[in-house]
Amino acid sequence: MKKAFLIMILVVAISLTGCFNKPKNKTEQNAPISPKSTVQAVKEVSLYFLNSKMSGLNMDIRSVSENADLLKQVISELMKGPSDQYSKPIIPDNTKLLSVQLKDTTAYVNFSKDYMSATDINESTAKYMVAALVNTLTGLPNVDSVQILVEGNKIDSLYGYKIGLDPLNRTVLTGEVYIDKERVKKLQENASLGKESWRLDPIKVMQEEGGVVGFSPDDDFSLDSKKDGIALINATHDNKSYMITLIQPEGDKDGNIWVISDVKAKFTKIPEADPTKGETFIYGIVRAINYETRVVTIEREYQDSSDINNEAGPDIKVLPNAIIHRQAKVGYDSQGGYQYSETDMSFSDIKVGDELGMILTKNKEARAIIDSDKSSITTASSQNANIIVLSPMKNNSVSSPVKVVGKARVFEAVVNIRILDSNGNILSQTSVQASAGAPSWGDFEADIQYKPLSTPQDGTLQVFSLSPKDGSVQDLVSIPLHLK
Repeated sequence: MKKAFLIMILVVAISLTGCFNKPKNKTEQNAPISPKSTVQAVKEVSLYFLNSKMSGLNMDIRSVSENADLLKQVISELMKGPSDQYSKPIIPDNTKLLSVQLKDTTAYVNFSKDYMSATDINESTAKYMVAALVNTLTGLPNVDSVQILVEGNKIDSLYGYKIGLDPLNRTVLTGEVYIDKERVKKLQENASLGKESWRLDPIKVMQEEGGVVGFSPDDDFSLDSKKDGIALINATHDNKSYMITLIQPEGDKDGNIWVISDVKAKFTKIPEADPTKGETFIYGIVRAINYETRVVTIEREYQDSSDINNEAGPDIKVLPNAIIHRQAKVGYDSQGGYQYSETDMSFSDIKVGDELGMILTKNKEARAIIDSDKSSITTASSQNANIIVLSPMKNNSVSSPVKVVGKARVFEAVVNIRILDSNGNILSQTSVQASAGAPSWGDFEADIQYKPLSTPQDGTLQVFSLSPKDGSVQDLVSIPLHLK
C-alpha cells in the first residue's frame, strides 16, 4: 500500500512537469516581451466659433493629441465646424488649409482662395471670423500673433473688414454680448449636473471663457461688485482697462451660471516716458494717416528744449497696443486757463489736422498718444454751466452699467445721477461726490446700473444738483441715450 502511494505521487509530479514545460507555439515565441501602449496623451483646447446671430463668439472645448502637430490639429478642428446647434463655422466651405507654420511666436496660416470666396459673409461677420481664428490660435503655447495668408499672400482686408498686413494679436471686443437663451438653458443643465462648475463663479468665467471677447486666462481680473444677479469685473488686457458685466440669466441664486453680458473700455492711464529706456516725447500736427498700416505722418511743432534734438518723423508707426487719449477742453480754472479731461479713444478716431503728443519707444514707434482738442470754449452756456458731462455723449448707445464722467461746481460737491426710460420712469438713480465743491470745479465719475431691459429703448441720463434751500433740482443736464 505504501509502495503504491509513492508510485501515485511520482506520476502526478511527472504530469505537472509536463504542464509547466509545455512547448510554446510559433506565435507565442514571436510575441513582444513588453509591447508599447497605443494610448496617446490628449489635451483640451478652446476653439471659438460664431454665435447663432453671427454677432459674437461662442467657445467650444475639443480634445486633441499632444503627440501630433498641435497647431495643425487645432486648425483642422476649426475647419470641421462647431459641435452644437448654437454656433456657426468661421471657415467657409471648400476652404483648404495649404500650410501652417510657426515662426518665432507668429502662426502663419495659409488658406486656399475659397477662404475669401463666400457670398454670404459681410464686414461685420468677417470681424468675428478673424477674432475667432486669432483668439483660438493665440490660446496655444508659444503663439502670440497670427498672420493670415491666402494662396501664400498677405491680405489687408477680408470681406470688407480691414485687418492690415501685420500679424494680428488678440483684440478685446467691446459692447453688448448676445446671450442665446436656448444655449444658456443647456449650459445651466450641464452645471446642475456638476459639469463646468466654473460657470458658477464670474471671475472663473472670465478666466475660462473670456476669449469670446478677446481676454486671455492670464489677464488681470478682479471683482468690483456682485449684487442682484449682476457682477462687475475690472479687467486689464494689454495695458488697457475694461469693465465687464456678467449676469445670471436664470436668476440670482446659488447654482445658477454667469455669462458675459457687456464689455466697456475704461480710462487707461498712460505711463510717463522713461528716458532710461530710450523713450522720448514729441508733438506734431497730423498731415496724413494710413489706418491699415497704423502710420501717421506729422509735421513737427514745439521743437524746443529736448524735443528739438529728437530725430523722429515725419512717419510714425503706432503700436497695436498703444494707449490713445482724447484731451478735451471742459472749462476754466480759477486763473482763467483751460481745464482738460482725457478719455480713451481708438486709432481710427485720429483725423488729419489733429494735434498729437506722442511717447516714442527707442525704436521711434508710438506707444502712447494724446490727441488734443484745439478748439476754444466760447459759448456762454459752457462758461456758466455748473455741471459738464463728458461721457456718455448725446444719443450714445449704452448698456448697464453706464459710466458717467464729468466736472461739477456744486454745493458740497454732491452730484446726482439718474436714468429714465422712454416713459420718463426712473430706472436707476445714485449720487457721487466730486473731487471739490463749489466754487471750485471738481471731477466726478460713477457707474450707474439698471436691470437688463427686455427690448432696447430710448432713455435719458439726468445729472443735477439739489438746492440747499429747498431740495429742488437745479443745474440739470439731460442727455438722450439709446438704452440696451
